[in-house]
Parts: sequence; C-alpha cells; structure tokens
Amino acid sequence: MWNKSAEELRAALSAPFQSADIEWRISATNSAKTSGLAVPYVTNRAIQTRLDSTVGIDGWHNDFVPWKGESAQLCGISIYFPSQEAWITKWDGADDSDIESVKGGLSDSMKRAAVEWGIGRYLYGMTQKWVSIEQRGKGYVICNDERPTLDAVHDQWVQSLQQKKDHPGEQDKQGHHTRSQSTNSNGGPRQQGGQPAPQRQGATPPPQPPQAQPGRPPQQAPQMQGQPSQGQTSASGIPAGCYLVTGAVLKPTMSGNSRTSVQVMDSAGQVFQAYTRGADSRLAPGLILTNANFSTQHSNGVTFYILEAYQILDLGSEQAA
Repeated sequence: MWNKSAEELRAALSAPFQSADIEWRISATNSAKTSGLAVPYVTNRAIQTRLDSTVGIDGWHNDFVPWKGESAQLCGISIYFPSQEAWITKWDGADDSDIESVKGGLSDSMKRAAVEWGIGRYLYGMTQKWVSIEQRGKGYVICNDERPTLDAVHDQWVQSLQQKKDHPGEQDKQGHHTRSQSTNSNGGPRQQGGQPAPQRQGATPPPQPPQAQPGRPPQQAPQMQGQPSQGQTSASGIPAGCYLVTGAVLKPTMSGNSRTSVQVMDSAGQVFQAYTRGADSRLAPGLILTNANFSTQHSNGVTFYILEAYQILDLGSEQAA
C-alpha cells in the first residue's frame, strides 16, 4: 500500500502530464466553421497510469452509475487510505456523447471525476487556442498539422506553472501589485466598470447588501451587459464586458437532478465560481459569454452566484483566425 502525506498525494496526483498524454477537442467554432477553440483533456489511459503509479493498482477503483434516465453517466473514483483504513470516493458525471454514446459518457465522466482528485486540473487555467478545423462526417475535428502547435501551447503552460512554483516571491509581488490597482475603497476586488467582482465560493464574503424581502427575488449580482466594442480587449485578452469560461462540470444535486458548476474569468482577470439552475451542456471551457446575468444566494455566510442568462459570443472568422 502507498504511504504518502495528504500534501504528497495531492502533488503526485495533480502533477502536469506530458503533451503526448493530452487530447484536444473543439469547444466552439467561428461562423465560417474554419477555426475552432481547442480545449485540452487528459486521456483516460494517462489517468489510469497516474493512479496506478501513485496509490498502486490495488489502491484505487472506479464505479459507474447510469444517471438522468440512463442518458448520462456518473463515475466515482475511490482511493484507499491506509492510515484511515477506509475508501474515499469522489464523483462526477457527464452526458452520453453523440459518438459512441455510452462509451463516450463513461470516458468523460471518469475524466471529470479524476479532476475532483486534482488529476489534470492544471489544464483549466490554460489560455484557449484557435486552430484550423475540418469537417469529418457530420462533425468538425482539429486538423492534424495543428498538433505540434498545441503541444507547444501545453508545454509552455507547464513551464510557466513550474516557474511560478520555483519563484513564489516574484508571483507574490506581482499579485500584490495587481491587487493594489484593482481594489475598491473597501479593499475588495473590482471588475470592469468599477463594480465589485463576484466573490469566490468559500472565500470571506464582502459586506452584504440588505436581505431581500420575503417573496422578492434575490438581489442581483453585478452584471456585465452589452456587446463589447470592436477591438476593445483587456490585458487578459477577454473582451470588455465578457467572461471566459475556464471550467464547466456537471454536478448532481441532492434532489437527484443536476446543475452545471462553471468557473469564469472576467476581463479584469478575476476568477469566480457560479452555478446554473439546471444542467447546461452548452457551457464548456474556452467559450466567451456576453450579456451574462448573475443572481446571488446566501448560505451560512457564503455567497453563491447563479448564472441566470447569457449569450455565447461569436467572434467571427476574422477575430478567430
């Protein structure tokens, strides 16, 4: 049996992969269907190898459960902790895919469950890359000659993460400088237009507005509405007034239904978590949202953000190229 501290286990599971272990899919296309946003995923084979090498072939197992009327799959990855003499399981799910329906759902649900353990989670912070695509059958795929470019994008991201790890002091200085320029009078972060940025789930919330009266809808969170002006982008590369989806995971609810947990970044570089009212299969890493409308809910001193409505920004063939 393996013998690691919690931090050693976290570091071993969440370590970056070689570019050969990464597969790429298209999350969005331009209007001309000539370019697409490439999104990275760790292959299932690499996930299995990581678990074998970290906790041993007898130290983990997975379970699959049909979900949503057998149109989706839940995967639970269990790891045995010798110090506790107990199995700990983390679950996540995915809808069946259009191609190889159930097999695709099983594969995708395992990838998402692996992220719950930190495996491949580093990929969510990568800047998405526009690449050339071509039609095959009824769908579109990334052109084969784009693979060297995508491998380079991945390797550069891994290198940047390693540099931040090796030089944490420089990162702290940069983070302090950024915060000093982007805080409001109360010390909280600001987003485009001078409004307070949405609070991350689990963080200490800012002073809350007066509670909504019974029977009234919850107070609206800051909104970013309206199409951005042409060429108006921030240092983050996100058009002003828009949000970049950096992560989207289907989550089961206690009632047996599901909703989508979505992580977004605004044009000021602020990242926060929100949820949809129900399952939303349109949301995927790499998409840019505009006309986003958030509401808030409060529970035990924590603010939760609900993505009530949005539009997906079509960058067009010129911007996407």
